[in-house]
Amino acid sequence: MLHADNLIAIAVMALAALAAKGGGFVAMRWLGRHRFVSAWLQHAPGAVLVSAAIVPIVQNGGSAYWWGAAAGVIAARTARGFTAGCFAAVGTVALARWAGLS
Repeated sequence: MLHADNLIAIAVMALAALAAKGGGFVAMRWLGRHRFVSAWLQHAPGAVLVSAAIVPIVQNGGSAYWWGAAAGVIAARTARGFTAGCFAAVGTVALARWAGLS
């Protein structure tokens, strides 16, 4: 069912993503290809993953989310990519919940 709260949340997240990307482009234009700017843009996806994952971990505290967080970190570090970590985290939480963990 479509709720106004969901649409507002999606719109705000889209605006935040656009602002972050735009801020990165402005920073690159202003500061050039400085090491700090490159590192900031490189670590931004990881920060987004952590901010998205911390809410269910703190609110629910279930072991499925802890397993998912651990799998996400391990996959992101081994594959050196945000996408692998995201898929591993979501897949592990789904598998753990299917197995009966809370």
